Amino acid sequence: MITPKILNVGVYREAEKFVQITPCIFLGVHIKGLVRCTTYYPDGSLFDDRDSKVKQIPPDLHLFPAGCRVDFEYGIDRENWVIMLEFPAICYDETTHQLVWNHDGNRLPIPTRIILTKAELAEMKNIFVELNELYYSSLPQNLLIAELLILQIMQKFLCISQRNDDIVELFRKRLESDREWKYTISEHCNALGRNRDLLRKDFYTRYNISPGEYRIQQRLRRIQHLLGYSNMTLKEIAYEVGMKNLSHLSCFVRERCGKSPSELAREYRKNN
Repeated sequence: MITPKILNVGVYREAEKFVQITPCIFLGVHIKGLVRCTTYYPDGSLFDDRDSKVKQIPPDLHLFPAGCRVDFEYGIDRENWVIMLEFPAICYDETTHQLVWNHDGNRLPIPTRIILTKAELAEMKNIFVELNELYYSSLPQNLLIAELLILQIMQKFLCISQRNDDIVELFRKRLESDREWKYTISEHCNALGRNRDLLRKDFYTRYNISPGEYRIQQRLRRIQHLLGYSNMTLKEIAYEVGMKNLSHLSCFVRERCGKSPSELAREYRKNN
């Protein structure tokens, strides 16, 4: 059995602005404090561009191949763990613009980033703390335990890829489930570890609608349903579909339906 070879394990807590080229595989977990991060694959293609000034950056588990260019900034509340690995089975495929895991002659696509829930984040932090202790103990059996534990973490990237028949359908389901529009399309693509433009193109080829228009149609249908079949106020409906205020809701509905939300509500409830 081939296991990842650990080159270094560490936690960073200092504020920092830095640009680096990853010398090996980086397996890390972002806990807090990330201000911005722009990451490019080894061939120069962009796959991650996040900025807390635009939207709060959620915690995540990430896997970067060797040769990535990372331009990042952390604030004073920084906490992020990084494990440097040597593991030839993981590499970047320039043809498909994705990370792959080579196993038994098969090239298995995997994401570069997994957004973590609060519970998942706490669990992952504990695992990285344990890995740190195992690695620095220097005992051979503890090093092997650490390598096996890393494989368990990396299994999560395979599980994400296998939850659905293909990545395009997984992307669609992520958009569909994000009813409050908490994340941008780019952030959904980043969570799947895919290039935004390529995934948008594949989405349109599959469903003959752009991801942006698909989200708008989903939002509109949600609003129409709530107007006709719920007792929610217009303010509550706006909040439910991720809109900041009534003005946003009114402009959106009038632009799409030619009527105000109140007019639509009366019309739907009369017909029902």
